[in-house]
Amino acid sequence: MDIKTAEKFMEKLVKAGTEYGFEECEASFASESSMSIDILKGEVASYENSATSTLSFRGLKNGQMGYCSTNILDENSIDFLLKSAMENCEVLNDEDPQFIYCDEDNKDLYYSQITDAYAKNTYKAFEELGLKLEKAILALDKRIDAVDYLSIACSTGPYLIINSKGLHSYRDTDGISLVGTARAIDEDGSVKSGGHYWIGKDIDDFDQEKFLQKFKENLIGKMGAKSVKPGTYKTVLKAEAFHQFFTVFFGNFFATPMQRGLSLLADKEGTKIASDVFTVREVPMYDKALTKIPFDDEGVLTTEKAIIDHGTFATALYDLKSANKAGKKSTGNGFRSGSAVSEMPTNLIVEAGDKSFDELLEEVGEGIILTDLSGLHAGVNAISGDFSLLCEGYLIENGKKGRPVEQITVAGNFYDVIKSIKSVGNDIINLPSGEGEFFTPSVYVGELAISGDDEEN
Repeated sequence: MDIKTAEKFMEKLVKAGTEYGFEECEASFASESSMSIDILKGEVASYENSATSTLSFRGLKNGQMGYCSTNILDENSIDFLLKSAMENCEVLNDEDPQFIYCDEDNKDLYYSQITDAYAKNTYKAFEELGLKLEKAILALDKRIDAVDYLSIACSTGPYLIINSKGLHSYRDTDGISLVGTARAIDEDGSVKSGGHYWIGKDIDDFDQEKFLQKFKENLIGKMGAKSVKPGTYKTVLKAEAFHQFFTVFFGNFFATPMQRGLSLLADKEGTKIASDVFTVREVPMYDKALTKIPFDDEGVLTTEKAIIDHGTFATALYDLKSANKAGKKSTGNGFRSGSAVSEMPTNLIVEAGDKSFDELLEEVGEGIILTDLSGLHAGVNAISGDFSLLCEGYLIENGKKGRPVEQITVAGNFYDVIKSIKSVGNDIINLPSGEGEFFTPSVYVGELAISGDDEEN
């Protein structure tokens, strides 16, 4: 369904909602067109071209917010949505007020960021790139046995919200992703796997040589890996690993878990929780971000802010409901997950330090680099912050990157780690996270307990 047809349907639905008995109500429409191909053994193994759309309704009645969604937009859907949402209201018993919102000064919100470059994303262009890239990966090193996974995908779509208070909010986005992994066989017969990724808005921005260089480093660099003796090691989390580590605990910075007693950061705003050298900012309109987010799904304008400012917990992330409960203003972090709204981040940035990755290693002298963490759900207690994770990486020897390591486990506590950060690098990467991206460099996190093999085999 095109956006104009959806808009007319939504206006009719909202009008019907107020007549049905809702005190306030809101309709949202999300549509996505996507295409992807997978390359395997010199041919396109799969191709998918799809379009999906979902319309959601939420209505407020006697202080309770009822929800319902559908993929079918016809006259019967209106009755279904209103009746189902009203039935929700009748059985819910949420003591915290919820809101249908509209800022009188910002009723008409519009932000389009789809570019002409999206038209370049054709099946032919993806096929040529994928087949060429597979050959190039196999040619990187004679030990590479197979490219196990190589996928190129793109998507685009609008997102429209209309409510009974007069809000008309539209934004859209698009993007491309490329992910590849390969398998290599070491001289001793052991098998290693590794790969790389790329995200962007214009397929012409893909730098194959740069991609292959990183791909080879991530795969062939693992050859000859073995364990280390158990002990306490000065530890650098490479940017990708720090992204994994910080993201899994980031829910503790949301207001709702704090208010439910599920985050140890409750009542800690304004207090010191991390090292002086550690600052995390949310910049919704960050100029380097592929997706910019000027307003949230509740119609609240987003703002740039520090979440951790030189070690001090500056602010939690609030939506309208949690902000009202805390006696504060929403921080513009109310986003839909399905029909319901909850806190999510936009573009997060760990403020870069002034040292390159190599200079971080010089500072450490002797220690370990962790490049990948496994078991992030089973080995993590997100509330207490305790973690015990399988990982791999490299030794740091004489201030330089040494031999690869594997079959090791790192253990500690998230809150202790962010207090112990010694230095932050300037080798920033970006990966999708929440509603936007997470920009982070490598971080020297001090000493961590590493479990390995006494014999280092």
